[in-house]
Amino acid sequence: MIHTLSSDAFAGALRAPKVSGVSPLFRAKIRVNGQSVRCYVKPLPDLIECPATRRPVDNQEIINEALGYVLAEACDCRVPEVAGVILLEREKIPQQVVEKLKQVGAGPLQQNYLCWFSQDMNHPNLVQKHMGGINLDFLQQRRLKRLVKHLIEAPDTPKVIAFDDWLFNSDRHPGNLLASTPELTLIDHGRILIYPNWRPGKLGACGPGYTPSNRLRNFIDTHEPNWSAKLPKKSEMIMAYNAFAVSFRDRGEAAARTVLAEFFDALDIDAIIQLLQSRHDPAAYAKASGMFI
Repeated sequence: MIHTLSSDAFAGALRAPKVSGVSPLFRAKIRVNGQSVRCYVKPLPDLIECPATRRPVDNQEIINEALGYVLAEACDCRVPEVAGVILLEREKIPQQVVEKLKQVGAGPLQQNYLCWFSQDMNHPNLVQKHMGGINLDFLQQRRLKRLVKHLIEAPDTPKVIAFDDWLFNSDRHPGNLLASTPELTLIDHGRILIYPNWRPGKLGACGPGYTPSNRLRNFIDTHEPNWSAKLPKKSEMIMAYNAFAVSFRDRGEAAARTVLAEFFDALDIDAIIQLLQSRHDPAAYAKASGMFI
């Protein structure tokens, strides 16, 4: 479930996060169901520059975040306990975040922004946990090995990789996985369906020469060669992918339709649902992985 809130629910910005990456991001208190919740807040411009055409296009990232969240929840992946969409006036957004919005948006600054928020789960991401504060090269390599070991030993890493394969998430990396235990917590679904320039029924595009790939799987395989091609990890990915079809039918489709109804009409919603269903071919996924089911 996600919450849709007006700016009245905003209770004030908090100290800036230690690491915010390239996306405009800040911390704030948001009132949800009568309680003040510490959250990460990501304002999103209405328009972005399409990397394929270099023209302004509708930014679907707020929909990506909401859709990715409810589908992860439906597929029994761990996500922050509270999340949703809040509309904020520009003056409520910290100035350093507004400066970043100037860089990522196509067009002038807006008077207000749709923002994705998710509860601060008080867990570092994997990069913060394993790589934070390291300046010496030889220590970085030791810490990097420890980060990879964490991913290899986490029981749900194959499931996360399969989930991102299904949704064509082009930007899952250790920085948007929280080091909760025993499961990893998924945050940041902004790059599902390849890129947030997608249209109903059609995947996004990053321009000529771009080949979609699973960034998390590639990261692990780079440091632990052929990890994803070995048993039992490969079979765990296939089993997870197969289970997503059932989860989508039982819970995910209804949750997705509820989210999409906030942004699209019935015909567009049907086109998006059909696209998600078309990605759910366990036999094709098994064949692509070199196995049969």
